[in-house]
Amino acid sequence: MQLQQIIYSSENDLEIAKAIKKEIKEYLNSIKVEGGKDFFVKHTKKMDEFVTLIYKYILKKTFQEFQPPFNNIPISIIALGSYGREQLSIYSDIDIMIVYKNIKGYNLKEIIENYITMLWDLGLKIGHRVHELNDLFPASNEDITIKTAMLESRFIFGSKFLWYEIQNELNKIRNHNKKEYILAKYNEMLERHKKYPISMEPNIKDGFGGIRDSNTLLWINKVIFNYPNNAYLIPKYASEEDFREYRSSLEFLFKVRVYLHLAAKKKIDKVLLAYQREIALNMGYVDSPRITAERKFIKDLLKALWSVNTFTSIVIKKIIKPYLYKHSYTQMKNKRVKKDYYICEQTIYTRFSNKENFKDLIKSLIEIEFKKHDVSVVSNLKEKKYLITKKLKKELFYKNGLYPLLFALYKSKKIESIIPAFEKIKYLAQFDGYHQYPVDIHSLYTVKEIESLEEFKNLNENDKAILRFTALFHDLGKGRIEDHSIVGAKIAKEYAEEFGIPDSETISKLIRHHTLMSNIAQREDIHNDKVILSFAEIVQNQRFLKLLYLLTIADIKAVGVGIFTPFKASLLKTLYFNTLNALENKELISEIALRKRKEKLLSSKEEFKALPKTFQKKVLASPSNQLFLQNSINEILNILEWIKDTEKYKYKFENEKHLVVHIVKDDSLNFSLGWFLDKLAKLKLNHLSIYKIGNLKYFKIEFNQSVEEFDLPLIAQYIEKAFKEVLQTKHKVTFKPEEFEIDCNHSQNYASMKLKTKDKKGIVSTIMQVLDDFNIRVEDVKISTQKNIARDLFIISKENGFCNKIDDILKRLCE
Repeated sequence: MQLQQIIYSSENDLEIAKAIKKEIKEYLNSIKVEGGKDFFVKHTKKMDEFVTLIYKYILKKTFQEFQPPFNNIPISIIALGSYGREQLSIYSDIDIMIVYKNIKGYNLKEIIENYITMLWDLGLKIGHRVHELNDLFPASNEDITIKTAMLESRFIFGSKFLWYEIQNELNKIRNHNKKEYILAKYNEMLERHKKYPISMEPNIKDGFGGIRDSNTLLWINKVIFNYPNNAYLIPKYASEEDFREYRSSLEFLFKVRVYLHLAAKKKIDKVLLAYQREIALNMGYVDSPRITAERKFIKDLLKALWSVNTFTSIVIKKIIKPYLYKHSYTQMKNKRVKKDYYICEQTIYTRFSNKENFKDLIKSLIEIEFKKHDVSVVSNLKEKKYLITKKLKKELFYKNGLYPLLFALYKSKKIESIIPAFEKIKYLAQFDGYHQYPVDIHSLYTVKEIESLEEFKNLNENDKAILRFTALFHDLGKGRIEDHSIVGAKIAKEYAEEFGIPDSETISKLIRHHTLMSNIAQREDIHNDKVILSFAEIVQNQRFLKLLYLLTIADIKAVGVGIFTPFKASLLKTLYFNTLNALENKELISEIALRKRKEKLLSSKEEFKALPKTFQKKVLASPSNQLFLQNSINEILNILEWIKDTEKYKYKFENEKHLVVHIVKDDSLNFSLGWFLDKLAKLKLNHLSIYKIGNLKYFKIEFNQSVEEFDLPLIAQYIEKAFKEVLQTKHKVTFKPEEFEIDCNHSQNYASMKLKTKDKKGIVSTIMQVLDDFNIRVEDVKISTQKNIARDLFIISKENGFCNKIDDILKRLCE
């Protein structure tokens, strides 16, 4: 009222502009959000007041005391876009259309120019169009966007006489080229869904299930029926229940948009992670011990987007059918694969009025092969009363091309009826900086990706079913307190047994370890024997390795666009083939299992924890399995305690039951081991262990007899000399080539050399001397003698080209 008084009493443009600016600022600062649509309507009406007030001032200023009635001035101010729909958010543009009729008695262009200038000067975010009445129809044909805007015209103020004439023009616009417009808006919606797919930072205006989907339904509705809103489509095209859910979801989106604008302090449509918590708290969400407010909010937001999309997609398809399909009876018959079912361009269609019950509908969809589904399938699944047998649940996972059917079940909200545990992950966001989709969509996409792999297509039907099942279930444990892999494995095993899917143990194991292969490939040294053997000990056989390999690829691909890079593919492939090689050597796999148990026990000991942290890591990273396999926990602790402070080298003896020589040295120092063993050739060598721990190399040389105490100083002299000089053995053994079995594919880092020969003195010293001459490092030596036959195993590092030197080494050994 104060503004009205100022406008009619003042001639000062500056005073009036200041007063209106102040009023607008005070209003924006005092905004209280209550509801979504209600707020939009109130905010729209408030903007109507300002737009109207300024127009009144311009007329008063133009005509002064001779101003004619508003209806007699041939100008109408019309709201367009979200402003026209009364869906105006805080920072939305105020789109208006000024229509005039060119009457010579008025200086209309000057009035309109002054009006627009003042709107701009006041800082209102005005978007405007100006048309002469007769120009409306031609202008609408220039661009589909212009026609769409005009369809949403809402009279704000001005000449109602002119508004009646404008409405006649709008009717002409609405009825012109209906089919062309409808198909264009429908295709525009499909393209928007591709551009802005469902994500954890959704675009709530233009994205999948956003407000624009609802707008598209309204635009098509207006062109076909000229209904004022979508409620008039009920109950012919949708049930009251579905419409209420849709309206509730749309209201939720409206409210989110208001709070998004408030949080960002600008017009924005993408619900970025940075704003989600503030929006959630403003909307009344609270943290709980297990789940934060923003995660609760985003779950409800995703649910609302799916609800809007499903409703609008079905209803739009129902009302535009006559404009989409113009097939003859013969054409339809050729595309029919079963009564009421048609395949066109690999997409399955059915009648919206399909008479089959849910069970028969599922049976038909399992039998028919298709790559995509039409919304008519979703509509029928959604409307049917749920009824399905265990047999059909099992057959579901034997279906070729399961993904499109699964997605139809998801959109129709029936997948959680078949698998109640799926409800827990539905719409569940995962804010880990890695996944681009919520858990439910990621799980469905994993099924899609696994079915697209060439290796998958070569599997037997049971293994295909197992992988489809595992792909869908692999993340069903998320959203719980416990480790999702462990929980998911348990859930999947129970469902597999209930559905009759074979080999529930393999399914459970796949899910329990579904992140293992990816983690190892990307975080571990996949050329390290310990890493490979540890992994091989878990997978145990080639079949499980292949299933886990395919599941891992599909899981990574389903994370999002660009995640599965050629580099990651190469890492996984290398790990896969390295593990295949390891699986052929069962002996080493059983050894690594024992080692892992020893490592766990060792790590729990207080004496081990007291060792320097860096030294602990070196111990656990040691490539020498024999350290763990040949010694008790106490023996390992004694060794570690003795060697931990070694700077160059040291040694000690045990000589009670039999002689044991302990030597530890810095790996950079030379030690003539072959010569040393040769000097003690009169003693029968019982066992030689060589353990590498960080930069230290530890030798445990065991003989089968003790020596006199006065011999120990002499042995010490041999050790000292072996460190100070490069020495050659004197007592050499000659071998035959056929006595050696060399495997350069023993593992990625190590070759193995097996020897079977008649037992004699100097076998090990001769071999160690020759290998030392070729600068070849031995990691482990297993000495076994039975019935005067020596069966020794040498585990040899390949780092200095052992495999390229084999011929020369054998030649030397056999001379």
